[in-house]
Amino acid sequence: MKRFKTTITRTDEYIIEIDENELNEQWLDDFRHVFFDFNTYGEHAEQIAMMRARFGEGFIEGYGNILVDGNKPWYITDEKQVNKAINIKIVNEDNDREIEVEEIK
Repeated sequence: MKRFKTTITRTDEYIIEIDENELNEQWLDDFRHVFFDFNTYGEHAEQIAMMRARFGEGFIEGYGNILVDGNKPWYITDEKQVNKAINIKIVNEDNDREIEVEEIK
């Protein structure tokens, strides 16, 4: 059996917008009790960006279906299913990936 070690390097860049009037201190406290012990909006932005980079567009646990470039996701038909308090602006999702492949002996 042939085996290969692969390393993929890519760069994605997003702007995460969070409406702190909607996702206020009470929301942050409720989130901490159910999901992660995040204390800043920056930690939430990091989580949202990481989930987008790993899994692409889709439901994000704890946040729901969020706006993408100000629009509801294509697969959502009911506006009530969209968390409009969070918007992810796609600056760059790198299609030019650097891939290294090394055969393992």
